Amino acid sequence: MSDLARKASPSLCTRAVRLLFRLFALLCLLLLCGVPVHADSGQNTYSYPGYDVSANGYVDLMRYMKQITITVNGQEYSTSELQSLSDAGTPLTLTVGDTMSFNFRFALCGRAYMPDDPTQLDEANSTHVTYVNGTTYLNGQSVSPGSSGILDDSSLMVENRSSGSSYLRMDISWLLELCPDGINIEYTEGGVSFDQDGNYLYVYFPNGIGNDTYANPGYFSIGITVDKTVESIYVPATDGYYVPGTDGWTFRVNVTSVPTDMEGVISTYGDIVVHKHWETGGQEHPPAVIVLHYTENGVEQTSRRTLTGDDASVTFTIQNDMTNCWLEEDMTGLEGYTSTLTSSKDGKTYTFTNYSSKEFSFSKRSITGTDELPGASLKLYCLSSDGSQTLIDQWTSGTTPHTVRLYPGRFLLHEVSSPAGYAVSLDIPFTVTDDLTIRLDGDNGTVDGDTLIITDKELVVKFAKVDAAGNPLAGAVLTLTDKTTGEEIDRWTTETEPHVITLATESGKKLVAGHTYVLHEESAPAGYQLAQDIEFVFNGDGTIPGHGYYTVTMQDQPVATPSPTPTPTPVSTPPVTQSSPPPGPPTETVQTGDDPLMWVWLALGIVCLCGAAVTGLYYYRRSCIPVYWRLGMRDE
Repeated sequence: MSDLARKASPSLCTRAVRLLFRLFALLCLLLLCGVPVHADSGQNTYSYPGYDVSANGYVDLMRYMKQITITVNGQEYSTSELQSLSDAGTPLTLTVGDTMSFNFRFALCGRAYMPDDPTQLDEANSTHVTYVNGTTYLNGQSVSPGSSGILDDSSLMVENRSSGSSYLRMDISWLLELCPDGINIEYTEGGVSFDQDGNYLYVYFPNGIGNDTYANPGYFSIGITVDKTVESIYVPATDGYYVPGTDGWTFRVNVTSVPTDMEGVISTYGDIVVHKHWETGGQEHPPAVIVLHYTENGVEQTSRRTLTGDDASVTFTIQNDMTNCWLEEDMTGLEGYTSTLTSSKDGKTYTFTNYSSKEFSFSKRSITGTDELPGASLKLYCLSSDGSQTLIDQWTSGTTPHTVRLYPGRFLLHEVSSPAGYAVSLDIPFTVTDDLTIRLDGDNGTVDGDTLIITDKELVVKFAKVDAAGNPLAGAVLTLTDKTTGEEIDRWTTETEPHVITLATESGKKLVAGHTYVLHEESAPAGYQLAQDIEFVFNGDGTIPGHGYYTVTMQDQPVATPSPTPTPTPVSTPPVTQSSPPPGPPTETVQTGDDPLMWVWLALGIVCLCGAAVTGLYYYRRSCIPVYWRLGMRDE
């Protein structure tokens, strides 16, 4: 039995050890298969702010262009319409010095939609990115760093304010060739703004272009004064979402050259009729003098006609040897009138219309003062009977009122932007009557004689610090930061009364309409927790959305105090036969940042190891110990 015991006992122990190793290997295999592996999903990485232009390049606005048209004399033309006119032998013709506008319609596109249902998002074919540094969409939605989602190209421009920070641009070198003296940009939808730098037009969106950038594309127009003769205008394009290939757009427009100092150029021979019409409200007016300029035998000459009455006519005869013929009205003695000229399509009838006119002043002031308020951007429109608006003047307010000569009609004064510290005034519609006085067509603005006064109210904001019950809370240190510029503009310690900023802080830093601000609590009073930051924006009119009566209220919650531990009531307990350690404090589970599944697998491994140990011990006690015990008894 001694030899048998020596052979049997190691065999059982070896089996137990082998079983332990097998269980350990199985555990390792399960851990390797079960622990999730964090791998790159294959999406493009995308970083904003901090977009690397040198690595990624600028975003070409032409990629997102859906349509380009031109407007001449109030008529809008597409490329196909202009081509049809050209094919019919009647191309659209302008002369050097005429004005025209290019109308652009674009839509940013980072999403794809189902072919059979364009309202349903096709996530698989959309462009996905990981926002490394986070971003903010134009609809105000914030994306935290590390989040993934469908690309919204508009996030490129949400915080841009100048060409130095805008990554969306359009090459306008082709446009500058037509008008070297500059361009005039207008936009009606989309809230886009521009900053021209050389041959590029940089685009940014200070107010966004709607919650759904794809359903609400942006519109803007660029007006030019044609400065050269051309037979067609070519707009280069970039292959993108909407532009098919790189062919661009070709506008068949014939721009001819004429002497720039001529008004009412005559291109026909024979008799021409000149009408004179007065719009003076029945008031007396002096006679009108019409002058025909022409060149005969190389000598410049003139012929004059005097027209009396409200509707008079006169005839000039254009001979074959007369060249460079053109008409004008001699305005000597008519300083209080404005003259316009129209002609018939056959070039044989010309009409001069005189309007009574007068110089009016436009004074920009603070609502609390009488001095001029410099720095406001203003535009003056003439209102037509069909509701259309025509820009007739624009200026930036200075230290003296701005003057404009106007004739009877309806007008609209619009403040584009206000000086720092002030809100934008509401639009002021008004009428210049036949007796050349200003009549307001609403409640906005005031009139003092021939002066229209536009007032801006000061921006005001109040900050109230309260406790959980709404009572004033003193002793908190707060800061106010202009999120648009990143500058801290004010810092104060709260008192029982709200902190008020009117126009500017005590240090002279002004509030700005349209800017976003962040209220931050740097330190809370004793016994209170720090409050979350509050972000708010001044609308152009000075209101603060979500905060009535211009008051931003920040509430502090009290610091949580631990509940007192109750004294346990003694109870009779049976005698303890075996001593045990006193119960300790409850164990807290601290999240270290590891994957929670790893703890599950670790616990499973410990259970397996314990099971293996118990199994080995069981076989050991059943097989080894009784054998040796019996052998020992026999020896005795």
